[in-house]
Amino acid sequence: MIDKNMNIDPHEFALALISNSKKEDGVDNQRFIKNQLTLYLEAYFIIEDFNQLEIKQLNNMKQQQISDLFDKMLSGRFTP
Repeated sequence: MIDKNMNIDPHEFALALISNSKKEDGVDNQRFIKNQLTLYLEAYFIIEDFNQLEIKQLNNMKQQQISDLFDKMLSGRFTP
C-alpha cells in the first residue's frame, strides 16, 4: 500500500534540468535561450502531467480498496 504519493516540484525540476545544459560552440545566444526556454517549459509540463497522473492513480487505488471492502461486507466475509 502506498502511504504517500510522489510529487515533484515542476519548477525546481525544470530549473535543475536547464542548469545542467551547456551552450554549444557555434550556437548564438538567442538560439541558446530559446532552447533553454523550450526545455524548461517541456520539463515543467511533463512533471505537471506526472503529478496529476500520480494523484489519479492514488485516488483510483483508494476507490478500489473501498470497493473491495464493500464487496466483502456485502458477501458476509467481513471479519474485523
